[in-house]
Amino acid sequence: MNLSRSEGKRRLPSLSLRRWLVILAGFVVFVIVTFVLYVRSADTDHRNAENNAIRIAKEQAGLVEVSNAVIHTWDETVWVVNGKDAEEQEWMVWEREAETIKEKVSDNMSEQQMIAKFSQEHNGLMPIRIIPGWFQNGPVWEIRYWNEAEQNNQRHQSIDFYSFKTGSKLKTYVLSS
Repeated sequence: MNLSRSEGKRRLPSLSLRRWLVILAGFVVFVIVTFVLYVRSADTDHRNAENNAIRIAKEQAGLVEVSNAVIHTWDETVWVVNGKDAEEQEWMVWEREAETIKEKVSDNMSEQQMIAKFSQEHNGLMPIRIIPGWFQNGPVWEIRYWNEAEQNNQRHQSIDFYSFKTGSKLKTYVLSS
């Protein structure tokens, strides 16, 4: 079977540089949009839980302005919401499964006071992280820091728990490397 003259001379259309650039730009936009949607969907559960914790703190604890909300997991998982009430008093609210505990920051150890106390006790050492939490059935400050091991000259992380009310040390955990 012979091809007709016109069929034999037909050429496939080639893509110009401009068309290649449009296709490439479209692919790049597709990848970026897909990545953004993936990141947003991966973070959705955490953001919904955080918004729910803020809503509960506003409704049950009377906060009108929230500065931050953190989740703490140790003995149990709790949300700790920090904010101010209508009289501009700063409060911390621990949202446990069974109850909500509200403590005035000025009547307890603040984060700055706790950092200063920790640094004094540990010869000027600065913490890696300090967050409010729940430990031994009460509100605490959890402080994570690098500790020098005296035996092997190795650094490892340690976690100290301090009472939120008095600032007294409750327990230290040394994390293995």
